[in-house]
Amino acid sequence: MDKKTLLQSFNEEDRLEVLNLYEKYELSYEKDISLFGNNFYPPNIWKFFEKFTSTNDFKVTSSGFFEDAERRMISFNNIYEIPFPMKILKIVNTSKFTIPSHRDYLGSILGLGIKRNKLGDLIIKNGECYLPVCEEIADYIISNLETVGKSPCKVILLEEDFIPFTPEFKEEIILIPSLRLDSIVSKVMKLSRSKAQDVIEAGKVLVDYNTIRDKSKEVLSGERITIRGVGKFILGDIVGNSKSGKYKVIIKKYT
Repeated sequence: MDKKTLLQSFNEEDRLEVLNLYEKYELSYEKDISLFGNNFYPPNIWKFFEKFTSTNDFKVTSSGFFEDAERRMISFNNIYEIPFPMKILKIVNTSKFTIPSHRDYLGSILGLGIKRNKLGDLIIKNGECYLPVCEEIADYIISNLETVGKSPCKVILLEEDFIPFTPEFKEEIILIPSLRLDSIVSKVMKLSRSKAQDVIEAGKVLVDYNTIRDKSKEVLSGERITIRGVGKFILGDIVGNSKSGKYKVIIKKYT
């Protein structure tokens, strides 16, 4: 795979990250050494490298610690299974009166001057937030994150033997006439097809973190749909058809 082909596969905002990864890929391949990307990457990037640079003799893998993680680190030629350079933090809300949201946790961490690509997925469970971070910033977060939103908090570094849990989804079956993007957006947003098309054409819908303006794009099982201001969804399997011929499809919404 040449650099020109690589760049044509990504939009402008991803190209710097992708070029950095490509240089690591080339160095790892030429020197036969193990290397890791510097950040956590969205699905459009790590899936691309796993698909187009991994071979039987040269392994390219990704990890976001949690099962089905969206944001993942990438490793090249990690034949000795060296641990990914990440640490797992638990943020505990110590207030009895407020319950921080996902946005509160993320906003408070970014407010420390940390870039989003240094963080993996934030998982909130039982009132606590779990997140993988690039190992070089773990101590900084532990020392400096004192509040989440308006709530006081404490940050704990989890042991390496901590067992990840599965993110939770709200799952339902929807009826749609086709797997076109506008059909799915129309259903999950409870809008008419024409209004759903307006949302897509406005650039508010992403599939696997790529902005899609083609309303007729067919979405594949397992792909993630992000609708700005609404939420994130995973398209599941087709489980049947209605009497009118519509598809019965599982849709999972991140909770």
